[in-house]
Amino acid sequence: MKIALITIHHANSYGGTLQALASQAVLSKYGDVKIIDYKSKELEQTLNLIRIDRNPRSIFRAGKDFFRLLPRKRLIAKFKEFMRVNYKLTPACPDLQSLQSISSDFDCVVCGSDQIWNPNITGQLDLNYMLAFSRAKRKISFSSSAGSYSYSDEETAKVRKALSTFDSISVREEDTARKLRSMLGNQKVAHTLDPTLMLDKRQWMQGLLLTEKAPVPADQYILVYTLKKDALVRETINRIKTLLGLRVVAIDQDPFLGYKSDRHIMDASPVDYVSLFANASFVITNSFHGTAFALNFAIPFVTVLPESGLNRIKGLLDKVDLADRLVSHLSEVGSVVGKPIDFTSSHKKLDALRLVTWDYLDGAFSINTVKKPVKTS
Repeated sequence: MKIALITIHHANSYGGTLQALASQAVLSKYGDVKIIDYKSKELEQTLNLIRIDRNPRSIFRAGKDFFRLLPRKRLIAKFKEFMRVNYKLTPACPDLQSLQSISSDFDCVVCGSDQIWNPNITGQLDLNYMLAFSRAKRKISFSSSAGSYSYSDEETAKVRKALSTFDSISVREEDTARKLRSMLGNQKVAHTLDPTLMLDKRQWMQGLLLTEKAPVPADQYILVYTLKKDALVRETINRIKTLLGLRVVAIDQDPFLGYKSDRHIMDASPVDYVSLFANASFVITNSFHGTAFALNFAIPFVTVLPESGLNRIKGLLDKVDLADRLVSHLSEVGSVVGKPIDFTSSHKKLDALRLVTWDYLDGAFSINTVKKPVKTS
């Protein structure tokens, strides 16, 4: 089967690039997979050396980019090299005509799995991510996400029309699945795992990703990977560093952390990101993919309450009985850090969720096979 995948693959985003790679690997069980080289203008801008647009706030962002010019230049080069080495891409598809033309060459077009249905991420409600262009025989959604976005009435009408043409739909968040079921009536909407969780630690480290060796600190360390850094994040980091007595290694492109780290990595590649998670002694994050990789790699962690996107993080933690790792007050930090995690139990639940996702994909591609993990070389 010839399968085309449209996703967020060309962006300065660890979660975006790694889920694209994982999606490509997972879908390869069903045929020859190519990622459609469609670049959202909003997301493509994240790979500009200095980002500036009509938004007044972009002046501040451009100032930070200038301040971190050298590490940012290295970072962008690493992301582009990662994409070049790891993705199987179609020719560039910059417009509707090229998307329609390329889709006719495939048996199936799949959309997923990052926040492709969230206008706050893509810059607008981009119906290309809802396969409005597709001329393929089959349309499938694999763990697509709208994040915590709520559609307007006008957007809802467009979404309903676009998704009504799908053969199979699955989304990453359970609350999104409920909303879409209500919106689409009798159309079935499944809840499936983020593809980064469909691959276990061995597959990430040996088979699919780390063909190059990423340097890691020689001693034990707390890995910090956060998005927005509010007071609770900063205070949690300082408290846990005191409790554990370990060095703090931060993956953060922002030149201004707001807390003290022993090593601040501003130019980590996606390979570095995975390697640093795999070798950490403890993880502090407020990111969905930060939480997902810590869980998947069995690294003790806390997830600090994020400013947005709680639904996808809490939904995952609830499913594996680790909701108590979510910290919403500084007073909770000591007890959470001191409580060991039963990863054997949580990974059994994760394995069950993987089987549910394989069941969905087998049905979507109409293939009856014995459930098995992705083969790696």
